[in-house]
Amino acid sequence: MVKIKHVFAALIVSTALMSPGLIAAKETAKATATSPTPSVLPERIAAIRTVLQDGVDKQVASGFSAALVDSQGRMETTFVGLADIETGKPITKDTVFRIYSMTKPITAVAIMMLVEEGKVNLDAPVSTYIPSFAGAKVYESGDSLETLKTVPVNRPLTVRDLMRQSAGIAWWGNKTPVEKLYALNGIERAPAELVPGYTGPRAANLQEWADRVAATPLANQPGEAWTYGVAIDVLGRIVEVASGQSLGTFFKNRIFTPLGMTHTGFQVQPGDEANLANAYYASASSKPPTMTSHFVDLKEVPKHDALRPADPPAKSPFLSPPLLELGGAGLVSTLEDYVRFARMVAGKGQVDGVRLLSEASIAEMGRDQLDAKASTVLTKQGFSYGLGFGVVLDSNLYMTRAPVGTMLWGGAAGTQFWANPQTGEVGVLMTQSVGGYLGAYHTGFGRASHGK
Repeated sequence: MVKIKHVFAALIVSTALMSPGLIAAKETAKATATSPTPSVLPERIAAIRTVLQDGVDKQVASGFSAALVDSQGRMETTFVGLADIETGKPITKDTVFRIYSMTKPITAVAIMMLVEEGKVNLDAPVSTYIPSFAGAKVYESGDSLETLKTVPVNRPLTVRDLMRQSAGIAWWGNKTPVEKLYALNGIERAPAELVPGYTGPRAANLQEWADRVAATPLANQPGEAWTYGVAIDVLGRIVEVASGQSLGTFFKNRIFTPLGMTHTGFQVQPGDEANLANAYYASASSKPPTMTSHFVDLKEVPKHDALRPADPPAKSPFLSPPLLELGGAGLVSTLEDYVRFARMVAGKGQVDGVRLLSEASIAEMGRDQLDAKASTVLTKQGFSYGLGFGVVLDSNLYMTRAPVGTMLWGGAAGTQFWANPQTGEVGVLMTQSVGGYLGAYHTGFGRASHGK
């Protein structure tokens, strides 16, 4: 019986081998399983280039670079315009950009790495790591510093509050009594950005800087509102306390080196000095319309006045080690370096076999972390805030029509990125310009990158 079974099996195999139809079917199935799908990247990057060239022609920015990565890891890039108008230097893959608030997602990733190691608890009081926050107070009333009144916090401020920007830790901008206090207390928010009107000594280190923040009243009760500010810079101090390393050392050893981000740091890396782009102020005679979608048709963008240098490369503070390693605004990077970081996020914590975080941690970071009251100002625009990232909730409302679940953020000098953990896709835009109409190009880049 055993021999008969073997003979019967052999006949089946032999018949299959002699059947051209089955052979063709097998080869077709194999090809379907292994052949990559046609890439849409060339078409989308061409559309992006058209958008960005318009921005250069109208002097909204001196130049741009952009990259898209698809679900199969294929990448397309484009470079338009100049890194430095004064020297005529073009933007290339080696151009170094000030990424400002695109530092925030990196700091948030560092915190989540420490959470996974049991060194940080998201729901622990901030005072566990920075004792001065035990005395936190909340602004109650007063239209001047002399009449300012505070009340105790309803509950302890937590690490999660810092991560989701609901801590009540504001910017300074002299718009409210709280922000005036930030200015008077010398709380810096970017490298070498001295607070206007502040005459006292600068904070000597991140610990002293965080203590100054702790001594300043919160703008709202913890968790009550989304108050964008220097909360994630405070997280940088928690990284130092929990890891026993400086923030820059942790970034380099635990994030940049593993991901191959060799041009990213709190200062321009040795050998990259000549590649630092100039940063510019862009101004136009007319202001862009105020629209919650931030969408302005490019045909409505006027030709701008001459771009004015904001941080000439030869004198930039980013050429030297910073006094403060600010986890909310302090890094410089290149297009391809930041693509590596974004691909790690889109890869649910890993890229090319290098894993920084678990899938569960990325999912938690990409989850809407704000309650309805706190997120109202954002949800009207189709997104909310997770842990260190903006998160798209409604593609029809969000300005770029990005898919739901897309994680994203940008920087003060015009940089932008998005990462989609559902598809593994990534988009990164780099420029060095500050101007009201720049949002039109952010929208144009985003829509083109999503084929919208």
